[in-house]
Amino acid sequence: MSEPILTERRDSTLWLTINRPESHNALNRAMTSQLVDGFRSAAADDTIRAVVLTAAGDRTFCAGADLKDRGTDSGFATSGAENPLVQVYRAMRACHKPIVGRINGAALGGGLGLVSACDLALAADHARFGTPEVKVGLFPMMITTYLVRQLPRRRYWEMAFLGEPLNAGEAERYHLINRAVPAAELDRHVADVLARLEANSPNALRAGKQALDLMQDMSIDQTLAYAELVIERLASSDEAREGMAAFAEKRKPHWATGVESRHG
Repeated sequence: MSEPILTERRDSTLWLTINRPESHNALNRAMTSQLVDGFRSAAADDTIRAVVLTAAGDRTFCAGADLKDRGTDSGFATSGAENPLVQVYRAMRACHKPIVGRINGAALGGGLGLVSACDLALAADHARFGTPEVKVGLFPMMITTYLVRQLPRRRYWEMAFLGEPLNAGEAERYHLINRAVPAAELDRHVADVLARLEANSPNALRAGKQALDLMQDMSIDQTLAYAELVIERLASSDEAREGMAAFAEKRKPHWATGVESRHG
């Protein structure tokens, strides 16, 4: 039997592939544990510059928690700890590398939560995005944490209460994804994004991801005070010195790999 989560290193990118296309790539507890391990591994490895989250097949990216798994190992049972899907979302938030969603098909329920937790998301134009939980006696609880920050309130309320999906064009218009592209061009667009990430400062991306996450819950005064501290630290780093020297010398910067950039 093939692994339900495939982990593959491609150059400086870690690819995590949900691999249960026969079950619409629905997640069980064992799979969420593997995803958590994957994101934590990426966070701990300084040679990894980005993570791609995708799925096998071309029909469904992820249908959320496996509704056929109703035991203590299901995607809904908390068992005294946090919900298994919440563990994945927390691991994605704690991973200081850019996470790129390669959305190859429908993203529903908890699968839509995975899309929302990605830093960037590119989708095939046949993909759908929905919260059908109310149709089976549930409600999109955990993923609401992200979706209320990304979608207009009235539009998300409509999705949550009616259970009707967005198409890829609507998802792009509402900024749920960055771009919807023809399925045949999805890999080219993902490769382009990864190449552009590779060209940028790892240290700046790391600090920037954390800052963007924290700033959305701060007041304006708190944001400005935090920004002052971060930009001072970044400006004194080896990477900033290299980047500004490369700009002045009209060459590509040479970023250090495998080690944290020094400050001071």
